[in-house]
Amino acid sequence: MHTPTRFSLGAPGDPDLLVPFARRAEELGFGGLWTQDTLNGANFSLDGLHVLSHLAAVTERVRLGIGVLYSGRRNPAVLARELATVDQLCRGRLTVGLGVGNAYHRGTLAALGIDTTRPVRRLVEGIEVLRALWSREDYHGELYSFAGVRSQPEPVQRPGPPIWIGARAEPALRRAVRIADGWTGAAPVSTADFLRQLDVVRRELAATGRDPTGFAVSKSVYLAVEDTVQRARERLAPVFDRSFGANPVYDATDMADRVAVFGPPDHCAEQLRELVDAGVDELILYPMYDRLDQLDGFAEVVASLVGAPRP
Repeated sequence: MHTPTRFSLGAPGDPDLLVPFARRAEELGFGGLWTQDTLNGANFSLDGLHVLSHLAAVTERVRLGIGVLYSGRRNPAVLARELATVDQLCRGRLTVGLGVGNAYHRGTLAALGIDTTRPVRRLVEGIEVLRALWSREDYHGELYSFAGVRSQPEPVQRPGPPIWIGARAEPALRRAVRIADGWTGAAPVSTADFLRQLDVVRRELAATGRDPTGFAVSKSVYLAVEDTVQRARERLAPVFDRSFGANPVYDATDMADRVAVFGPPDHCAEQLRELVDAGVDELILYPMYDRLDQLDGFAEVVASLVGAPRP
């Protein structure tokens, strides 16, 4: 039987909002807080792992996650220590998102001296290195090989924090089933496209004989709650233009209508119900503006979905 969907939130990037946002999220009963890994760019952004450390100190119950760290950007031995440290600070509430990242980032990374060759192999072996170090085991691969190396601290969660892969293409989705503890779908992907991707994941689970109850599925969703659909659309459109106007992967044209959920709480709940009914384990809801003020509206959406009084 499928467990109830966890409803989580994307944390704000404004340092002044982090603490009140996190505390209000716990008061309202949300299940998790997620940050993002950013590579470079002109827009202000905080390092996602450091934000998780900050959130660990001001929360007690919610799970903390990052989606997604790009393979190859950080040495896996360094990353193993960083992630274990966050898991210690939050006392075992960490979920780790990993992925190969987008190809258009690689030119800048290479210019900074970061090896961007063989990104898939770096992802696969990087995960194996994380798990070997967390389990105090030796490792011998193509890119990394070591014996007698011990990493401290050990994570609270044993054998380690769950690792979810961010993926869209079919080979990457199948790979996630083979090597990870779960899959996380991107926010700039429509519900229809996500459900097609989920079908690939479930076929691979069946083909490999893997128990689907042991493989988590999540989806990030851009959400805006307003009195009317039109008001929400008017507020979202310029945000998507600023955020994705120059993005070479996602087209910002009419993006809100294609990928976002917006409008009055009951309307938003009905749009999200298809994902809940599909058996998604966690929905990560991202406010696009007025992040602290949107939280109460988000809670109304969740209450409508689960049929419970507003927290």
